[in-house]
Amino acid sequence: MTGKQVPEPPQTAVVRGVASSSAVWRDEQRSRAVPVKMYRPAVQSPAPVVLFSHGIGEDRDSYAYVGEALAEAGFLAVHITHAGTDRAVLERGYLHLYRAVKKKENWINRVLDVSFVLDQLATDPGADLHRVAVAGHSAGAFTAFAVAGLRTADGGTLRDPRVRVIIPISMPRMDGVVPPGGYDAIHIPTLNMTGTCDASLIYRTLPRHRRAPFERTVATGHYLVTIEGVNHDTFSNPEDRQHSLIASLMIRFLRGFLLDEPASRAWFQEEGMTHLSGTGLTIERK
Repeated sequence: MTGKQVPEPPQTAVVRGVASSSAVWRDEQRSRAVPVKMYRPAVQSPAPVVLFSHGIGEDRDSYAYVGEALAEAGFLAVHITHAGTDRAVLERGYLHLYRAVKKKENWINRVLDVSFVLDQLATDPGADLHRVAVAGHSAGAFTAFAVAGLRTADGGTLRDPRVRVIIPISMPRMDGVVPPGGYDAIHIPTLNMTGTCDASLIYRTLPRHRRAPFERTVATGHYLVTIEGVNHDTFSNPEDRQHSLIASLMIRFLRGFLLDEPASRAWFQEEGMTHLSGTGLTIERK
């Protein structure tokens, strides 16, 4: 995909020693602007890349705790705004957002946004595109699964082979969208994350529905972490006491399965299918 950067007033900030900057790239093929916010590590260049896909009604400025923690740990975190399902749509009212969620093209564009951003990072000397992960919350979890090879009911797939690891958080209920076996082609390491209170009244989703991707796949290399007391908004709230735990789990998984660090990998493999006493975590694996 071809693209160019759209002029934007400089927006650079330093928080906790991590430099963040914003830009807007334009995908000419889709006539679409793709805003991003990048959190760069202080050292290690080129750095492994983690793209983050937001949930419905959020944008590139959401989940800052994830970007800051990843950059502190040595990753280049790139948060994407997906036009059509972002905060700008929410600000027009919940009815408008509800209608936007029903449009198939908005879900497809999310996945294409990820591949487009990877294309743009190809010229960034600070990005190591041999080590790429995609993480996402709620609708962003669908985005992560889709770039990893999720097969939808129409038989389509938008897999991007550059992605080596995914971290889908609170996958939405996708009845009628993901058919039986839809997750089976995903053979890269996958960390599913959810909470015991991870429900949505609007979308009639219960905590057990968030387990569906893990339970329905027959592929190996899939993990599920369930955090006691965590609900759907815990992951996206500007502040929450569980953020450090969530970020540390993501970083440990990335170190183990994207950077191939034996100790981090072993932690998930050896503790799998157990309840870690006193931690509020349950870890399952396939």
